[in-house]
Order: sequence, then C-alpha cells, then structure tokens
Amino acid sequence: MRVLIVGAGLAGARCAETLRAEGFDGPITIAGEEPIAPYERPALSKELLAGTRDSASLALRPVGSWEEKQIELLTRTRVVGLRGRSAVTDDGRTLSWDTLVVATGASARAVAPGRHRLRTLAHAEALQEALRTGRGLTVVGTGLVGTEVASTARALGVEVTLVGDPPLERLLGAQVSALLAERHLHHGVRFVPRGTPADGIVLDAVGARPATRWLRGSVPLRRDGSVVTDTCGRTPMPGIYACGDVTGTGHWTAAAGQATAAARAILGIERPYEDVPYFWSDQLGLRLQQVGDPRSAVSVDLDGDLDSLRARYLDPAGRLVAALLVNRPHEVGELRRQLASAPWDLVAA
Repeated sequence: MRVLIVGAGLAGARCAETLRAEGFDGPITIAGEEPIAPYERPALSKELLAGTRDSASLALRPVGSWEEKQIELLTRTRVVGLRGRSAVTDDGRTLSWDTLVVATGASARAVAPGRHRLRTLAHAEALQEALRTGRGLTVVGTGLVGTEVASTARALGVEVTLVGDPPLERLLGAQVSALLAERHLHHGVRFVPRGTPADGIVLDAVGARPATRWLRGSVPLRRDGSVVTDTCGRTPMPGIYACGDVTGTGHWTAAAGQATAAARAILGIERPYEDVPYFWSDQLGLRLQQVGDPRSAVSVDLDGDLDSLRARYLDPAGRLVAALLVNRPHEVGELRRQLASAPWDLVAA
C-alpha cells in the first residue's frame, strides 16, 4: 500500500510518523508546497517575528530524520487536483497513491491585495523585514494571529493599530475580551473600528479558509470548504483521509490528534480523536489557555485578574462547558479531566 500525504505541516508530518510508529513499512510520501521541511507555525507570530528564534530552529524534526524513517519528502510540490488514484501537481507530475491523506491546512484570507499575511515562514520573514523599517503597523483583524502580532510588534517598539472587534471576543466572550483590550491599551496598542482606512505596514489577519480548492468535485466539502470526516479522519470517499486545518479545526492540538487517529485508521486501528477542544496563545506576557467550547455558555464566572485569571463558562443549567486560564498552566490538566465527559456534540453545535 502506497500512502500519499498532501501537506507538509504538523498534521501531515504527524500522520506519517504515526504510520511508522505503528509498524507500517510501506512507501510514504509527503508532498508540500513550501521549499522547506515541516516546521512549527505557532512561533511565526511570536518568537520568529520577535527575532528570538531563527527559521532553522523551527524544524519539527532534525535534518535527515525523514530519510531515516524512510519517508519521502517532496518540497516545492503543489498538488492541484486528483485524477483517479493519482494526484496531479502544478508542473504536470502525477503522484500515485493507494491511500491519500489530505493535510493541506488553510490559506490566510486577504482583505486587499498587496498587504501582508501570516501563514507561512515566507510571510513571517517578509513581515519581519517590513517591521525593521520603523513604520507603524496596522493589523486588520483581532483574532489570535492579529493580537499575537500586535503584542510582538509592540515589544519591538513598533506603533500598532488594531482594526476590528474587541480582541478575541469571539473566542473568549465580551467580559474577558474587555480585560484583554485594557491590557493591549496599556501596552500602547490603538484600537479603531472596522472600515477605518489602514496605513503604514498592513497585515490582514482576518482568519483562514481550508486549502481544499484542489479537491472540489473529488471529496465532499462543507459550505466553509472544510473536508467532511468522521472522528477517525475518514472521508466518505474510500481510501481518502483528512486531518488538520482542512477539517475546520484550526488549532495545533486538534491537528496532531486527528493526524494520529487517521494514521491508525489507515492501519485498521480504531482510536477516534474526541479530545476536549483546547487552544493557547502567548501575548503581552500572558499565557492564555482555553479548554472546552464556550459557545453554549450564557454566563462567565471570573476568579482573579488578567495577571492570574480563571474564567469558567457556564451553560443555562449552570454546567461548566469551558474555561480560560491566564498564567495558570498547572490547572489545565484538571480542567481537561473535568470536561472530558462533556457531550461535545450538543454543546458545540
């Protein structure tokens, strides 16, 4: 059986490694668009942009490890479609497969041409070079990428304007978002409403869309473009699996867990990925960690201030559905255990 993994990010790399760890000795190929081996993306908006880490340090595995595991890594390889049991690249090559894993991640959305985006190492390096000019930075979008870049840029002494809603309001809710906004203001970040003209260096940080255009007509997609899968990463198409941002998850831990589940399912091992939703963010000297899904919450209980905060999100029946911890990493494990048996198919609808 020949396994082709399209996408050389965390999900694709983890899937390949899990196949080998579980004893699969057949051919595995990873095909990725970028010119480098799989690397850590979370650092792009933080340590790499700040200059405290270089690109070489971001590699997921040491040089040579892919060859040691007998995993063929094809860089600069962009797959544009499927033809039977082959993937077709933009330069006319065909890559055959018996099992296909879709792990092409997501593409950063753009508001206007000519602006910076932040999804790849090349994007981060271009933004880093622009910030060295000393010009002000306007960030359009107040989600994770936008607020992390704002924090990093302010630490570099760059004047920053955030355009959009209060920071992380969709993820954290209005109460916690208001506290985070105060912290950004204290650090010199300026807030302006949507539609305000952007000047200086401009970063569009308005989210991402699953990179699945090449799959249309071949694999069932949801309205948002994400791939339809079960909890083991199987798509409705025989022999085709998907994991990571292409499934609409959007966070590091989910990508890793889905990739592991998909690899095992390929080998006939049924271990679904059904972990509690989780994400983290580092900004303004704060470590934010959210466990669970707060979308069904109707109230929030706050304990502490933003330097050391626990926010408990409660549903109409007063049950805990999510929690945010700020600078309280030792409490994450217990909260994950508390929420592990929550009916996510109900609360995350």
